[in-house]
Amino acid sequence: MISGGTSLPGSNPMAANGLIKGVVCALLIFLYSPAYSQIAKDGNGQLSFVLHLMNQGEYDLALLELERFAFLFPQSGSLDRVNLIKGACHLEAGRYEKAREQFDEVIAKSKDSGIANRAMLFMAESFFRQGRIKDSEYYFNIVAEGRSEPALRQAALYRLGWTRMKANDWKEASRLLLSVEGEGELAQSAGEISLLVIKGNELSLKDPSTAGLLAGVIPGLGHAYVGRYRDAAAAFTVNALFIWAALEAFYNENYVLAGMLGFLEAGWYAGNIYSAVNSAQKHNRRLQEEFRGSFTDRLRIMPLLSGGGDIGVSFSFRY
Repeated sequence: MISGGTSLPGSNPMAANGLIKGVVCALLIFLYSPAYSQIAKDGNGQLSFVLHLMNQGEYDLALLELERFAFLFPQSGSLDRVNLIKGACHLEAGRYEKAREQFDEVIAKSKDSGIANRAMLFMAESFFRQGRIKDSEYYFNIVAEGRSEPALRQAALYRLGWTRMKANDWKEASRLLLSVEGEGELAQSAGEISLLVIKGNELSLKDPSTAGLLAGVIPGLGHAYVGRYRDAAAAFTVNALFIWAALEAFYNENYVLAGMLGFLEAGWYAGNIYSAVNSAQKHNRRLQEEFRGSFTDRLRIMPLLSGGGDIGVSFSFRY
């Protein structure tokens, strides 16, 4: 007895072979089609996709696409640019050491001064983001003082102004930002900040030395100078109690106890001075950080890579 129904391809060798041949034929047709040929010969689409991924914050996927590009186009004349973008991916992802490895390679090997100068600028930016201000200033100055493109020089001067802001050198920051020439969002931002940043010299800062001196005269007075009145009251009370207790023990001829209390009081007294100095420094840092935070940093890496920004990266291919 033969049961009805449709037979599966796996149960019929001839049908399975036919299906496989059909898939292979379709794949060959696609591979030799004009559309695929254009994709294979023109890597610009793939690199545009890389920049799109970076704009979406997908830096690891972008790196994967760059590896694919290097495999598909090993003879491309754009590999220096690809390495530059790899470094930019690591930079944006916060992997500063890996980013600098890429930038070092580009600077050492690239014969294109535009690409090498970009790598130099991004190298400086990696140090800036890592808080290594002196190192960042070294590379930013190379870009700013060299024969760089106007937009690269603009970015370097803008960032040098920010490094001086980080160092609380408001006057020099204003001067550097005023030197940013040209048009665009970066130049406009530099002009606006340069007029306001000089007000950093008017911040109500506290002198740590004065705070320490006052704390030495009267425990707690240094904290009051900084505006930390609760800490001032606590410091005064603790020190006063220990001094009183030590004197009482001494008057009662309990010299051992008096010595112990005096030793402990010396620690409290020194701690009161140290705390007052530290409080003044914290007060100053807070004011300076809040002041810097009132400004918006307009420097972005992506406009230096994508064609839509002030600086476009073009790609060429050799076959």
